[in-house]
Amino acid sequence: MKALIRFIKRLILAIVLLIAILYIFDYDYMLKAVRTIYMQGHSTAFLNDFKEFDNDTIEAGTPQPWPLHAQYNSVEPTAGLMEWHDKLGTVAFLIIKNDSIWYEKYYDGYDESSRSNSFSVAKSMVTSMLGKAIMEGKVKGLQQPLSDFFPQFSEGYNADVTVGDLASMASGLDWDEAYYSPFSITTRAYFYDDLREMMLDLDFKEEPGKDYKYLSGNTQLL
Repeated sequence: MKALIRFIKRLILAIVLLIAILYIFDYDYMLKAVRTIYMQGHSTAFLNDFKEFDNDTIEAGTPQPWPLHAQYNSVEPTAGLMEWHDKLGTVAFLIIKNDSIWYEKYYDGYDESSRSNSFSVAKSMVTSMLGKAIMEGKVKGLQQPLSDFFPQFSEGYNADVTVGDLASMASGLDWDEAYYSPFSITTRAYFYDDLREMMLDLDFKEEPGKDYKYLSGNTQLL
């Protein structure tokens, strides 16, 4: 019994020390990662983890229902497509043809009103909003420097980065697009409390506008 008590005390002490070290070296975001992801049986972000974060609703100014195509759901998916759905764990599948919904199907208890994590759908939306901002004159164009908005990026390669470089994933940002490593900047950005502070402390390590490299940090800065 005494040996068990000593073991428990040492275990508690080790846990306390580990937590203290995480806070000291600015890795305390891992605590949220463990609670949100790993303790729920996952090894990376998943569809329903949005429930663990702050959420807000952007109301549509003038909601308009999507019209249904004349051939709506008239064609069944192929066996090969269904195999991909099973492999990927698809919960919602939608095909829009021209201006109307041609096909839609939901799986695993999801329906048209279900909420889920949108992940990189946001990248297309953010880039679309950039186009709208240019149309409205709020952004001068794709060649406008990032430093016009954030003076922190005014030296070295940082000063050469444009909003177009960010939108086209060719900025040369110093970023590790690793989803499973708890130490990667992608994981840190996902759980960090002050994302703005973290993003404005980044640097660009390569000449912008030269090479395409898919990096979530580009969209986050945009």
